[in-house]
Formats: sequence, structure tokens, C-alpha cells
Amino acid sequence: MKRHNRAALAVAALALVIPVSGCASLLSPHQTAEYHYNGGDGAWGTVGDVEVRGLMLIMDESGKGPAQLFFTLINKGDSTAKVSVEVAGTSVTESVKAGDTFVQDPKSPETSSKDVVTVDKLEAEPGDLVDVTVKVGGEEKTIEAQLLTDTLPYYEEYVPSESPSNVPSEDAASTEGTAAANG
Repeated sequence: MKRHNRAALAVAALALVIPVSGCASLLSPHQTAEYHYNGGDGAWGTVGDVEVRGLMLIMDESGKGPAQLFFTLINKGDSTAKVSVEVAGTSVTESVKAGDTFVQDPKSPETSSKDVVTVDKLEAEPGDLVDVTVKVGGEEKTIEAQLLTDTLPYYEEYVPSESPSNVPSEDAASTEGTAAANG
């Protein structure tokens, strides 16, 4: 066989092998589809012109106490959006101006609110997915957010304390009496 024939056969064999090997799949619509990845902790979703990011709840490892709610709202619309976030009977409503971002994380430097949103009547265990309803205008969407715990050290500072009761405990009453007696 001549050299030219061998080279032609090698090129033809390579032309047959490449599409079969999977290299051609780089051009398929499945491989080139646009995929938007939202990095970070928490669930995300879009309701109308508002993007919800970092939606999560954190409670103590025992799963006995209340949970703290975290989220970020990004208004991509042209007008102010009234956004309501509801979970287990606890509801928060915020107005987010067009192009603005609202951050519900009291310890973050970017926070929009120093108030802690505590969910007391949560009937879920750590690791469960919890339904969180987000309403923007007439649109509504339920987003499943994970219930995380302070097992990871960087969540320890976010575990809410038990809600204070209106009735003082016997220990508190005896401490007050002792303080008054010691005067």
C-alpha cells in the first residue's frame, strides 16, 4: 500500500471513531443547554420577577426548639414587589424595590433586617424538607427548604433560643427574691 493510501485510511478511520467515541456529544443540545447554578446554602426559586435565594431553616441538633428562617430576595422587575414568605404559620412580608436585594440574615453585613425570624411551630425533624410558600403579587410558589442544624460549626451561632414565656419560672422568682433580700 502506498503512503497516501495509508494516510487516507487513517483519517477515514479517525473520522468514524470520533463520533462513536462520544466526542461528538459535546455538540448535542443536551450538553450545550444553558444551566444556571446557584451556589451557596439553601434552596432557591423564582416567583414572578423576584428570585429567592438561600432559603433555609436552622435549629439545634436535638430538633426540639424553634428554627431560624433565612432568605435573600432579589427583585429583577421594574417596580417594587411586595413579597410574603410563610412557613408553619410564621409569615414575613417585605417590600423590595426594583433592582434591589433584601437579605434576611441578622448577622450578615449585607443584612436588610436585624430582626431574627423564628419559626416556633415547625413540625419537622432535622434534615427534613419543609414547605415554604413565597407570594409575590398574585403569584405563589412553594419551595422546599432543608431544615439544617448546628451540627456544622458555622451554623452554631444561628440557632435561635427558646421563645421567652410570659410566666416567670420558679427559679427566676426565687432569684428576684434573693436579689431583693440581698438588696
